[in-house]
Amino acid sequence: MYGDSDELLRLFIDQAPVPIAMFDREMRYIAASRRWVIDYGFGDKNWRGVSHYELLPDIPNRWRSIHQRALRGEWITATDDHFDRADGTVQFLRWEVRPWFRDEEQGGVIIFAEDITERKKSEAHVMELNAELEHRVHERTAQLEVTIGQLQHSLSVAENLRRELREQAIRDPLTGLFNRRFMEESMSHEVARARRGNTSLGIIMLDMDNFKTLNDTRGHEAGDLVLCEVARLLLENIRAGDVACRYGGDEFIILMPGASLEAAVHKAHQLGLQLKAQVLECSTGVASYPDHGSSGVELLRSADAALYRAKAAGGARVAAG
Repeated sequence: MYGDSDELLRLFIDQAPVPIAMFDREMRYIAASRRWVIDYGFGDKNWRGVSHYELLPDIPNRWRSIHQRALRGEWITATDDHFDRADGTVQFLRWEVRPWFRDEEQGGVIIFAEDITERKKSEAHVMELNAELEHRVHERTAQLEVTIGQLQHSLSVAENLRRELREQAIRDPLTGLFNRRFMEESMSHEVARARRGNTSLGIIMLDMDNFKTLNDTRGHEAGDLVLCEVARLLLENIRAGDVACRYGGDEFIILMPGASLEAAVHKAHQLGLQLKAQVLECSTGVASYPDHGSSGVELLRSADAALYRAKAAGGARVAAG
């Protein structure tokens, strides 16, 4: 129907869209695709029946060895190979060399050799672009890490500054105790917590006896040393959850969450003894929630009234509201 099969085979090989050629056992050309002819520059040459080595005398010995292996019946392939041309350029190839048979007798070899040089160049270019992109990403990542580090440092500095400012706002600069502002905030918070939990809150208001006389006779520096010593003793002799504050002048207040009136009075006596051991005397007023008030203002008023009674009775004593 389609004519001579040999003619069809030659037609197929000639018009194949890939570079392929058929050789006899002497490596003489029998047929070659148009793509092969174009790729190897045979367009103006009479190549049929001519030796492959005559047409391409610069073929290296390793290729000749591959041809001989195929002529002995071996099937050899390479998916990525290179060919160093005589002009110094490099051609990359994907090739296959295999024997062909007729009536079970090997007639020669068929060579498929596709030029993949442009593909390799494209792949190399892509790799270069990827490497450049990776380098830029690395640089950008490093810059971001530096920026993040700087930001974290700035945030840390800002947080430390915020804490310092907060400490300055709630601390007495002379004694290091909490100041009146913090005491009032804590009083409101602790009263609300005691109300919710149906617990008690002890208040100790302490005032140094004869402090004005000390300041007048020995100077303010001596008075400041006494105030700092009182602050130290208070901090060393109160519970971890208690709040010691300098209320103003030589007055101090201690908030004792959960402490009953009896416990607060007992602590006031202990503090008086600790101060007396340092040749310091004080008068103390004690109040508690809910015994003496339901708000911070009422409790402070009650503790202040008790302190006034202690002072009026001669000082160096504890009075309860």
